[in-house]
Amino acid sequence: MAFEKENDCKVIVKEVDAVKQIEEYSTTTEKPDVFIVVSDKVGDAASNGIIESLDYMSNEKDLYAEAAINAFSLSGKIWAEPRSVESLVVYYNKDLIEYPFEQFDDYVAYAKKVEKDGKYGLIGKLDNFYFAYGILAGAGGYTFGINADGSFNENDVGLNNEGTVKGLEIIKDYANNHLPKVLLTDEGWGEIDKLFIEGKAAAVISGPWSLDKYAQSGINYGIAPLPQLSNGNFIRPFYGAKGYVVAKASKNKQLAEKFIRTLNKPVYAMMRYVAIAELPPTKEVMTNPLIVNDDFANAIAHQIEHADLMPSIPRMGKVWGAMAECLSDVISGKKDAKTASNEAVEKIKAD
Repeated sequence: MAFEKENDCKVIVKEVDAVKQIEEYSTTTEKPDVFIVVSDKVGDAASNGIIESLDYMSNEKDLYAEAAINAFSLSGKIWAEPRSVESLVVYYNKDLIEYPFEQFDDYVAYAKKVEKDGKYGLIGKLDNFYFAYGILAGAGGYTFGINADGSFNENDVGLNNEGTVKGLEIIKDYANNHLPKVLLTDEGWGEIDKLFIEGKAAAVISGPWSLDKYAQSGINYGIAPLPQLSNGNFIRPFYGAKGYVVAKASKNKQLAEKFIRTLNKPVYAMMRYVAIAELPPTKEVMTNPLIVNDDFANAIAHQIEHADLMPSIPRMGKVWGAMAECLSDVISGKKDAKTASNEAVEKIKAD
């Protein structure tokens, strides 16, 4: 490795799933100097003294998409060098619809037209809060308000406001009238891919993890950002980022920072994208013709402009369970949207 020769050092690489790297760091006795952190975990990692802020990034933040920098900014500091960004997008079957619909209502109209043939329009796991959030946000809901310094305000929960209630009603109507019932069960995860690959669904809401599966299936697919709701707002899913961090316990911080900057050079970032389809949020890479002309990269880049950063504050942990119950109650008709969302927010705010 060139870095080893240039810096007279030995680089040892251990392959660990990105979402498990903080857990791995906390349990291993041999602490790495550099590892990857997912943006919704950066708050915990910083507050618990696991990672070091990257002072040099304050002078280099303009090299990256603003959304990526925001994902790793906390208390006026930047804690990671952005490696990739990701979000939900629409995969569509070009043999069923030539172009993706720009309006959610057009998917509704298409679904009504083909349902008699046992087919569907736009499908997704809308009983899951991660997938449902985009519609809630597009309708005017939000998880937590934002403080003046850009941090999340855990006391300002927007998951029972007028927009959220409207979004829940949209989801209830769509789930009950235009989604196969199996999607609202645990078996729904596998059924989504099956319906799409078999040509029984015109489009599906999914993320980067589906790209390789669909590419290898042979389906004639395209990729696009999520559509607009009837209020004119785009469906706004969560977006997340992965970034390189330096361990606070590192005894080689300067060398670790140099290694990160080497890893994130455009030439290596492009190589990563080609290999694993994780979009590097560096402006130089995002304007590379290979990226500009790539449907997947384009869809992600445009979607990030209409997406909300997944909160990294501890109280977000309460959101998932509370909103899962809320969605279940609303879709099943057990409770109306206002009652269910009020109860969810009470649980989120409870200490």
